[in-house]
Amino acid sequence: MNIKRSLYTILILALLTFLAGCPSNLSKRTSDFDDSKDSNYYLSKVESSSGNAKTNWQLLAVRALIQENKISQANKLLSSLPSELNSEQQIEKTLSQGEIAVKTGKGFKLADLSINELNNSQLFRYYTIKLAIDKKNKNINAQVQDYIELGKYASKGQQKQILSSTWSFFNKLRVDQIRKITVSADDIILQGWLELNSVYQKNNKGAAKPQGENSEIIGTNEQNQKELFTQAIQDWATRYPNHPAIALVSMLTGEQMLTVADANAKKVALLLPLNGSSRVFGETIRQGYIDAIKYYPQEPQQNIVVLDTTSGALDTLIQQAKEQKVELIVGPLLKSDVNTIKQLAPNIPVLALNKIDNKNASSAKMCFFALSPEDEAIDAANHLFSENKVKPLLLVPQNELGKRVAQSFAKQWSQLSVNSSQAYVQYFGNTKSLSDSMNNNIGIKLVGSPIVLNDDYANSTSSVSNSSDFDAIYIYSSYDELTLLKPMLDMGANKPIGNSSKNGINIYSSSKSHVTNASNDFYYDLNQTQYAEIPLIINQSNATIDLPSNIQKDYSLMRFYAMGVDAWRLANRFNQLNSHQSDLLDGMTGRLSTTDGCEVIRSLSWQQYTYGASTSNSENQ
Repeated sequence: MNIKRSLYTILILALLTFLAGCPSNLSKRTSDFDDSKDSNYYLSKVESSSGNAKTNWQLLAVRALIQENKISQANKLLSSLPSELNSEQQIEKTLSQGEIAVKTGKGFKLADLSINELNNSQLFRYYTIKLAIDKKNKNINAQVQDYIELGKYASKGQQKQILSSTWSFFNKLRVDQIRKITVSADDIILQGWLELNSVYQKNNKGAAKPQGENSEIIGTNEQNQKELFTQAIQDWATRYPNHPAIALVSMLTGEQMLTVADANAKKVALLLPLNGSSRVFGETIRQGYIDAIKYYPQEPQQNIVVLDTTSGALDTLIQQAKEQKVELIVGPLLKSDVNTIKQLAPNIPVLALNKIDNKNASSAKMCFFALSPEDEAIDAANHLFSENKVKPLLLVPQNELGKRVAQSFAKQWSQLSVNSSQAYVQYFGNTKSLSDSMNNNIGIKLVGSPIVLNDDYANSTSSVSNSSDFDAIYIYSSYDELTLLKPMLDMGANKPIGNSSKNGINIYSSSKSHVTNASNDFYYDLNQTQYAEIPLIINQSNATIDLPSNIQKDYSLMRFYAMGVDAWRLANRFNQLNSHQSDLLDGMTGRLSTTDGCEVIRSLSWQQYTYGASTSNSENQ
């Protein structure tokens, strides 16, 4: 009995010793990467382990460091690895080296990896590296196959992003590029992507808008076009029922929920006008909102329910949102609908895409984000003050909008100006009246009335007649108006004025007058004039920005697209909007801050017209 007991004890001790010597080898492999853990977590495991287990933790830490763009630290950790690695560890090391090479723009030999030795997770990383290399080499055929392979090996959490990226790639292919793609008869997936591209491009041109047609006729044409487009997409879906892009159908047509794999994703109702005269703006915002994950894949995803505010009463749409257990409403867009939803006071938080005059607290949390002229005027006051201007003159339209712009500018100016300098305004008529005055050689004199901050314009009768008193002119106008206003200012002063002259009076203009097809005469007249614009338009040549083809030549639509992207990012930060925060977000519509009234305000980029081109001047700080 004693001998048996001794043998049993020895065996147990040996087993315990074996288990104690390699706990991490049994519990952790190089493939067991958890991207919810940061590099500090993995580095701490490195410090508390040894031997083969330590090597595994080092390789996992390297992956985390690469994800966090801590490349130098990742390289240092790679160099500290033992010289002898097992096959799995060597694969992991090589993949990490490839990912670092891609991020740093260096060359990498894919031949160092054999795809036959890789598991699904490693294959996904392999084709991610290969895609970056093929993009750099501009090899379209190779990129086509890379995207299809990535779709095969993407995890559930990666599938939505890969699907979106793949569609973005195919959607921007030119006809000459598509003709060069090699398609085998049995490659149904590739055939489906190319046909979806063709269907989308042929049927998503938008309804024509003839001059003189009223909004009802335009709305009917747009509705017919939308129905034809939806039918074409659905016909494609019938032909390719098992294609991965089936998941995109609801997004492309804007009719159903865009579902993501993340069960914890916030459920958001996007309320926009998708029919009628405002359809083009609603559709463009929707497009930006859906595309946002493409530009910011590191941010939380959302489950999006798209609701058309022209399809029924707002209270009915809110009830639909409640039934679908929506956590946040983004929209509506039209000011009348924003007033209505405020009165309805749903028990769902709201990020309205417009601003209203009465923002008194309601029973529901409601925040406001808009591309408002008043915001631009506030930003203009900040910019002029930062350039040490003392006495600004505003030229704005003779209507309610012009008065609101003047009031917003003057209110901000009064808060900035420590010496109580006054802002002045001169109102101008419509384009026809400006053109008539110019044809009669009637210029614009540099005179203005003080802007009072009580909406009592009857008291604003005194004027300044000495043009040398003004050192800055801010013009809020359309492009057509500005082409008349600038020469009329020169005419009224009997000499050129503005930034390119030497009279000390600088001219500043709003984004409203900045268009894609400005004439050479416009650039000549406005030479060196500063103008405000959103960062997306200023930075659109950035390789990471992939704008839909239908908005690329329309700055107005680009601004609404950028609004959709920023609204998506604000929805992810909704709980941060109810207190004053400066520089909350560097957005595509501007540098976003918040007020205590749950209102998002924007600082724009300030640029400069140069004869023959539009070039960067400075960014508003």
